[in-house]
Amino acid sequence: MNQSFPRSCRTLLAACALLLAALSARAEEPSPFQAALHAGYRFGGSLEDQTTGDDRDFDEGGGFALALELRYKPGDDRFYQLWYSRQASEVADALASYDVDIEYLHLGGTIPIGDRERAQPYFAAGLGGTRFSSSEPGAKDKTRFSGSLALGVGVPLAGHAAFRFEARGYATAVDTDSAIFCRSDNGTGFCRIVASGSVIVQAEVLAGVAIRF
Repeated sequence: MNQSFPRSCRTLLAACALLLAALSARAEEPSPFQAALHAGYRFGGSLEDQTTGDDRDFDEGGGFALALELRYKPGDDRFYQLWYSRQASEVADALASYDVDIEYLHLGGTIPIGDRERAQPYFAAGLGGTRFSSSEPGAKDKTRFSGSLALGVGVPLAGHAAFRFEARGYATAVDTDSAIFCRSDNGTGFCRIVASGSVIVQAEVLAGVAIRF
């Protein structure tokens, strides 16, 4: 028994060492999923008053964005990305100002630029839809195809988190001279504001935090 006891201890210690090594290796594996919440400031986007021919710009202002990301494969720093961004804005015709919510929902991905430890630049792109909506009486929501491109940088924090700074541009395809929010027989009120071209372009700058799970 005196000889078997030390042998049992050695076996137990070896098993514990293997378990700790396995847990340590698992903890060091890159997380497959991450989520990021951003605060942003959006600007750009122009419509036209079909009665006067004057440009009617969306008011610039604050908004927010949420990104849900899934790692492309283990050991890879590319991610699939589901991107949602929303801004509460306004647009005015010759009569009054009207509230407008502009939302983007895009499916795409992110690709790192180079290999940096302290601050990692990245490129992102997505395709999906833009929804224009308003609480004004008679206004109808419109959804149109859109795409986005972005450049950003992630700054790692302690643990599974990073600061993010990003600039993103959006392009929404619209029908030329079509009403964005509603149709009207006489063209008065909110319905007189129409698309002035085939593309509505906006841009926003964002700052946020990404958390890896």
